[in-house]
Amino acid sequence: MKTLKILIALLVFFAGANSFAAKNTKKTPFVPYQKLYAHTLCKSSDFRCVAVQKNISWEQFWPDKTERELIMRLNRQNGKILKSQMTVAIPQDMSGKTLMNFSPYPKKMESMGEKLVVFDPALLAWGAYDKDGNLIRWGPALGGQDYCRDIRRACRTVVGEFRVGLKGNANSRSGAYPIGCGGKAKPCAPMPWIMYFYKHLYGIHGSTQMIGYNASHGCVRTFIEDAEWLNKNFVDLGTIVIVKPYPYPLKKWMKK
Repeated sequence: MKTLKILIALLVFFAGANSFAAKNTKKTPFVPYQKLYAHTLCKSSDFRCVAVQKNISWEQFWPDKTERELIMRLNRQNGKILKSQMTVAIPQDMSGKTLMNFSPYPKKMESMGEKLVVFDPALLAWGAYDKDGNLIRWGPALGGQDYCRDIRRACRTVVGEFRVGLKGNANSRSGAYPIGCGGKAKPCAPMPWIMYFYKHLYGIHGSTQMIGYNASHGCVRTFIEDAEWLNKNFVDLGTIVIVKPYPYPLKKWMKK
């Protein structure tokens, strides 16, 4: 009888323990947006960082239009909505500052004797230099992501020195993405003001999908107004485009 009572007590104990464990066991939380460029900016004392608590519009997050546009560009984002848990980097001092005050590129580089556009996938930025090596303008840009699931291969932007061979207009579109696109039923993705620099596969174009990290199928995305400025006021056929290397190597399985 005594042995039976002990067994019952043990069963009750372990049942309770298991119940407690079930109630208190938590999976390691998924931390979204870990690739956002904001996290790079957060390492600088020139910025303070804010975690968005709920889905809100950029207008709600930062009412001042001039400052908001600067913050959006520095965070490499132009979407309409900030999602919960996203991190936003905000300059400590924006008084009298313009985007040029925050350039990740040097104001002067060694001249190549002709104007050029540079894109760095680590800085998520493009820069336009004149023939004397002076930085004329810069802006946010996103390159190809490491791996595209829809095509099952790596899709980084091609690295090297190239020249623009074809320019599009405000109505230019992709000829390949999304997969299966074409016609009125499923139009291909807009690529306004495209400037192809590698065959007809890679180019710089405007996008409303600036999301704070490299995310394209290989093209360089910019704000639409930046692509328009480059296309109309800076880039000619033959203009040099330099794409810098990515900051880390691809994983082996992505290369297959």
